[in-house]
This record gives sequence, structure tokens and C-alpha cells, in this order.
Amino acid sequence: MVCNSGVGLTPIVNGQCHHFSAGGLYNGLVLLIDDETRSYWDHITGACVHGPMSGHRMPVWNVQLTTVAHALEGMPDLLLLLSRQSLSARLISWFLNLPFARTIIPPGFRRTMGPPDKRLDEMQMGLGLISANAQRFYPLTCIGSGIEDNWLGQAIHIALNPTDGIPDARFPDQSRPLQLFSRWYGFSYTFPQSEIYGMDIT
Repeated sequence: MVCNSGVGLTPIVNGQCHHFSAGGLYNGLVLLIDDETRSYWDHITGACVHGPMSGHRMPVWNVQLTTVAHALEGMPDLLLLLSRQSLSARLISWFLNLPFARTIIPPGFRRTMGPPDKRLDEMQMGLGLISANAQRFYPLTCIGSGIEDNWLGQAIHIALNPTDGIPDARFPDQSRPLQLFSRWYGFSYTFPQSEIYGMDIT
């Protein structure tokens, strides 16, 4: 199973560890809520958007997304831990992984969403690069066998991993910029001024 987010959050704010769970939806995206203050947080940017912690932000870092099969190829002794989901969570996961469900907004999500950015189909998957001052989205249909581009003044190579099919962006020294594997609607709502490779940038 592949997650749809490549950004991780460190739950330390002002030196205190907070404990998070799903608290609701906004623009079709999960909002986290912390047990300590009952504040709501953007799960991509780490910013608190409502509650006593408004104005604070969690540190953000990259998560290397992959499949279990691909991870086991490189680490055959890898220990896999699975959390026990509730029945309702298992039913929702089952529904969302049906082939037709991957092309539609889940029931109830639409009511939380504002006007869409119609430059791309809202369900288009792609890789978004993120910095404090710029964001750029690379649709999967543009990545193909690989892209050479310039990001923040540095050459960058973007390609699909041949084993798990997940796009990955790397600088020549193999370091990774902050990146997010996402659907267009999620990326465009979070970063409404983002560029699109092949449209705004070629």
C-alpha cells in the first residue's frame, strides 16, 4: 500500500511533544488535532490553522515513500508493523483502494472544498517540490522516463522508481529537496500559487 504524502512532521512544538489524530477535513484534506490543546494542524505544512496553538508550526521533513515489496528487496529482514484499525477504518480503506474510487473525490469530501484550480484534473497524481518561496508540481504524465530541471538554482533529476513506480526528485549529490507525492487538488489547495511543469515551467 502506498501513502499519498511524502512529507513528515515532527510533533515537537516549543519543546513539547504533542499527540495527534485525524480531527476533520478542510479542502478535502485531513486536519490533525492534538490531544494537548485541541488545536487543528495542516498535515502537509505543519502549520496550526485553528486553536490555542495558532501561529505555531511543526518541523517538516521528507518521507521516502515506497511499497512493502520494494522495501523488502533492499532489506529482506525488515520488520513490518501494522496497527489494528477499527472496522470502519478498514471499510473506508477498502473502498478508497477500489480502482474506481481512485478517480473520484470520496463522499463528503466535496462539501469541505472550495473552487478547484482547473489547470489540471483534480485527481491528477504528481510530485510537488516545496520551498518557503516556491512550489512546483510535476504531473506523472510529464515525468515519463525522467526529467532534468532546475530547482532553487540547482540541477535536479526527477524519475519514477522502476520497482514501485513512485516519483523521486534528487540533486546531483543525491540529496532530496522537500517533496510531496500528491493529487493535484491537495497540492493546489495547499499551495495555490504553485507552478506546473510543462505549463508554467518547461
